[in-house]
Amino acid sequence: MMGNQIENFRWKGIGLALAGASLWGFSGNAAEWIFSHSAMTATWLVSVRMVMAGALLLFLISFHHNIFGVWRNKKDRFDLVVFSLTGMLGAQLTFFLSIEAGNAPTATLLQFLGPVFITLYFALKLLKWPKRKEWIAVLMALSGTFLLLTNGSLQEITVSEKAIFWGVLSGVSVAVYTVYPVRLLKQYASATIVGWAMLLGGSAVSIFTQPWQPNEIDWSFSLFGMLSFVVIFGTLLPFYLYLDSLKYISSTETSLLGSAEPLVATIVSVIWLGTAFGSFQTAGGMLIILTVFLLSMPEKGWIQVNQSLKK
Repeated sequence: MMGNQIENFRWKGIGLALAGASLWGFSGNAAEWIFSHSAMTATWLVSVRMVMAGALLLFLISFHHNIFGVWRNKKDRFDLVVFSLTGMLGAQLTFFLSIEAGNAPTATLLQFLGPVFITLYFALKLLKWPKRKEWIAVLMALSGTFLLLTNGSLQEITVSEKAIFWGVLSGVSVAVYTVYPVRLLKQYASATIVGWAMLLGGSAVSIFTQPWQPNEIDWSFSLFGMLSFVVIFGTLLPFYLYLDSLKYISSTETSLLGSAEPLVATIVSVIWLGTAFGSFQTAGGMLIILTVFLLSMPEKGWIQVNQSLKK
């Protein structure tokens, strides 16, 4: 009986992680729809999305956690602000700018280069060559990126330069927000750190976008519904599902299941938005996803990918 209960819990965790990753995949396509059907910009969307999601998250967890504890220590305050403006805001803004300039599947796959940048960061920090597994992962990621962006031919660049630039930068930002807040996450609930980071990062962008001012956005019921989906079902809900999944399965398993995000993003984009993907691009995307699997395989070493702060 106990064994069956443990197995049921594990399947529950798998279901929660897959649901969260799938919602993130849908979210990217929803953002792409917004950009193509309105005058809304990536910076405007990011500012509103982060402020609303961060405020809602802090409100919900305030019933169970002391959300102001992180502000009592000077070092913690400094690290939180730096993380908010570099890691969280950087990952959010570059991801949506890549979608705005290209499409959701490509932006999502390029963001999955984050583990490769983490590997290179630790190699430089520790002055230690990566292990064979990590070298293979880097080569797989580079090969996958080449196929994804060129469809197998240098004569045929299938993605705009802006989309590539912001997509690669989003991978770097993912590495930053994965590595930088480790100390904070050991002292405070991850939901508290993420909530404040979203609120602070979104507020910083709002200084420039000023979403409260009149703009050229022609609001409709569809546009409002899609924006609400991005905030609630593309940000708040998947984060909660991710946290719940960690109660039943390991962070490594959750990271691996997170690879469902680019698959969902690609499938939804092809069916809903009519995005064309060549066979070489598909192969490239699979290589990038396999990179995450390879780096997440348990091994005695100094690098393990943990995407506990996804989107």
